[in-house]
Amino acid sequence: MTRKILALLIVCMVIPVWPVLAEKPRDGMSYIFSFYGDNGKNLVIAPSVKLSKKLTDTYYLGANVGVDAITSATMNASATPPPADDEEEGDGGNFSFRFPLSLWLTYDKDDDTLTAGGYYSYESTYIGRSLFAAYTRRMNLNNTALGIAYSHSFDNWVPDRQLPTDRRSERSLDLSVTQLLSPKRSVQFTYSALRSEGFLAQPTDSLITNASATIYSNYPEQRKGNAFAVRFVTLLDDPTSLHLQYRYYRDDWHIRSDTTNIELYREISPSLIVGLRYRYYRQSAAFFAKDLDLYTPGDLLVAVDYRMYAFQSNTVGASAILKPSEGFLSGFDPDRFKLKLSADIYTTSKHENIQYRYHTDRLTGIFTTIAVDYDF
Repeated sequence: MTRKILALLIVCMVIPVWPVLAEKPRDGMSYIFSFYGDNGKNLVIAPSVKLSKKLTDTYYLGANVGVDAITSATMNASATPPPADDEEEGDGGNFSFRFPLSLWLTYDKDDDTLTAGGYYSYESTYIGRSLFAAYTRRMNLNNTALGIAYSHSFDNWVPDRQLPTDRRSERSLDLSVTQLLSPKRSVQFTYSALRSEGFLAQPTDSLITNASATIYSNYPEQRKGNAFAVRFVTLLDDPTSLHLQYRYYRDDWHIRSDTTNIELYREISPSLIVGLRYRYYRQSAAFFAKDLDLYTPGDLLVAVDYRMYAFQSNTVGASAILKPSEGFLSGFDPDRFKLKLSADIYTTSKHENIQYRYHTDRLTGIFTTIAVDYDF
């Protein structure tokens, strides 16, 4: 699952500086190039093309196709990290490829927006499939929006060893209420329910114990989680907006997490919007996580990935939206183009599991996104 998690680390593009209750579907296309790399020899290069075409006054057809080139460092070593001058090299130089495709249809009329679609991805060790749907109802003269979204994945591992099951399934339900408090302020409340079942660990995560026995990561076959989030947006002045968000998560693996986001956006000129952001994350450990040197072949549940343990992370980033000036693109309407740039630096707290797997006491990475939007 390392590859799937790495891909999800690629940051989303910046949102507009004005409060948006429910985004209307686009009639246009985007070329997106995303990159993630860190000091643990994890690397993701992900170009993609996104298309949203207006078919009629009420229907839009959308598609997103791309390719993800991924490499991640893996290692098998003793539970006690080796000395600094006796480290083994990971296999972070070999790329694998994932081919993701999404298709969806959107119905948008008056105060209602309904989207339904599917996702498929293929890579040599993992096949992903999912169905999703989302509905938004705008009310109260467009000052209130109610939203519901549901997704269900039907994934399968293609492992090189026997697993208890090759199946992995995830379901998520999101309920949201967005309210415009004033012409300059809005607030959004979101509740999320998440359910997972199947083989939920990474099949290649292994640990060689102090007794020289090789054991593999194994988690409970079911996981139930709930999250509560609130987002507040205010215009400090006409060209500047402040976005504050807090999210609390808990699940039946005893993991509890807090996420705080602070974002500041400013319109420098009609052709340039810039943004700064900061994200703080912390979580507690799963009930089955323990020191690596305490695991034995008799343990039914084993955690090697640091994400099953207590840790913290900090992310700082910057973004920009540029609109070309008149005459910059000969033969094209410059009002139809946007260039979006985003860069974030991510770092974790020190952790012995990171030291064991990546031979560094913490992960520090950078993820960037470049997107060109063109409206039809």
